Amino acid sequence: MKRRYVYAAIGALYSIALLSCGDSFKEKTELVRCEVSTYDLTFEVSPTEVQTVDITSETEWKVAVDQGGGDWLTVSPPEGTGNGTITVSAGKNSGPRRGATLTVAARNAELRTVTIIQDGYNGFIYHYGDFEGLQKVGLVAGIDPITIVDNDECEDGKALRIYTRPGEEYSGTNGDRFKVQTTTQFGSGRYEWRVYVPKFGMNDRTSIGAFVYFDDAHELDFEICSGTAAARSAHNAGPDDMLCLVSSQANPFFSEYTPIKADAWHTFVLDLKLENDKYLAEWLVDGKSLKKAQLDYGEETYFRAISSVENLYGMGDHAATQENYALFDYLEYVPYDYSMKPIVEGELPPEPEGTTTRWDFESEEIPADWTNAGGTIANGTLNLPNGTSFVYGPEVGPGKYTWEIDVPAIGTGEKWLAGGNIAATNAEERSFSMFVFPGTEDDRAACQVTPLPGQMLVRCYTESLGVYGVPVNPGKHTLTIDLRLKDGAYSAAWIIDGDVVKTFDTWYTPEEFRFGFSFVTFANGGGWQGDRDTQGTYMASYDYFEYKKYEY
Repeated sequence: MKRRYVYAAIGALYSIALLSCGDSFKEKTELVRCEVSTYDLTFEVSPTEVQTVDITSETEWKVAVDQGGGDWLTVSPPEGTGNGTITVSAGKNSGPRRGATLTVAARNAELRTVTIIQDGYNGFIYHYGDFEGLQKVGLVAGIDPITIVDNDECEDGKALRIYTRPGEEYSGTNGDRFKVQTTTQFGSGRYEWRVYVPKFGMNDRTSIGAFVYFDDAHELDFEICSGTAAARSAHNAGPDDMLCLVSSQANPFFSEYTPIKADAWHTFVLDLKLENDKYLAEWLVDGKSLKKAQLDYGEETYFRAISSVENLYGMGDHAATQENYALFDYLEYVPYDYSMKPIVEGELPPEPEGTTTRWDFESEEIPADWTNAGGTIANGTLNLPNGTSFVYGPEVGPGKYTWEIDVPAIGTGEKWLAGGNIAATNAEERSFSMFVFPGTEDDRAACQVTPLPGQMLVRCYTESLGVYGVPVNPGKHTLTIDLRLKDGAYSAAWIIDGDVVKTFDTWYTPEEFRFGFSFVTFANGGGWQGDRDTQGTYMASYDYFEYKKYEY
């Protein structure tokens, strides 16, 4: 139980304390020794350790604490005799920098004062009253697996609830894998999730995730699952336990299990400090350290923080036998003084210098360096119907690619896409693209903003990101792919009518990949295009293309 020891005046501690004493008293009274081991204590925003003050004294002493009207410090013991140690602990600070004073008074001794400072809160906290600053990932048509529910055990009375469905058809890579991730990316700092962990179906292949992700080789996880029978036996898991897996997917790889209680709230902390410019990672559950490891990389790799429930192979012995869920109270990130500045989605630094080339079709001739495969030019517009393309000859690289497209209205699920594609010419499956398409019901359900009937989607894509869909109305739109270099690799932004809708940093480098630029209208191809053939021939029309080649 927390106790406060605040005194209105130090003189009230002892009736004979040295307050306003005259010279005659000093002549008659010999001062006794009373020393403290430190005169300053500093606490982090979310302190995990108790600090101490050693007292050296020849007599009785008492402690007074002035917290400025607050109640955030715990000091023990409040008094003692002779040499002793005071323990001081601080609660988590959710406000500005704050201070307190701790005064030690002993009979016939000089007062000793310790100044206590706690750093101000400068982090990000995501309560789940809404999805501001968050994105839903992995949604499919027909269900709503990610919702906000009332819960009086949560700080703000709201919890994020994520569930997955039972059955083999909802398992594995293409099964139920529902996530909520931050739009902002972070580096070193303290990541904290408070999660309610229910009891899953025994040995179900389902996991609760609290993790940070850059790419598949740079992922740090808490995965909470029932586990396989073999894993449960190896770690002496009881019938009311779940298994908590802490892991690094690579650089270096490791994974270790620890049993934790089911049907309980738990706090999961991933602490990333920098040591010799590399991450020193520590995994803690309910304040207990489970793993500490030096990683092979530092803040050149930065993360989105993710909360998830997924049906994953390896998490158990069989497909889920029941609807499994988790509740998330909050996700918090607190940087260190040296941490990198967070990368906020939608904010781009000033454009690099470069040379801009613009092509339009007013002359109704094919511009130099372009090859037309089936398109037509009329009335100042390039028209590309089903199965046609318009290809730029020279190699391209970092730059800003912009075009104006007239988007037709097409029925949901029809196999049709049109737009710009920046694709590697010396490798497969490396591209940046921005196509308009109607999308399947699942494509439309996966959008962060629910499409309205009749709307089309803009399909923002690169392989390391996957598909990110944004609804737009049929009609004219200006689309842009902005490719810059960050730490030697491509960083992409997808922009619709001047608004940045998605940013993503890849590991692709100009040295490894050569790119070409084209406009394509696909129709009646593979399943990625849709789930039914087109009902007619549709036209994508372009007023102009523009390419600003950045200078690096």
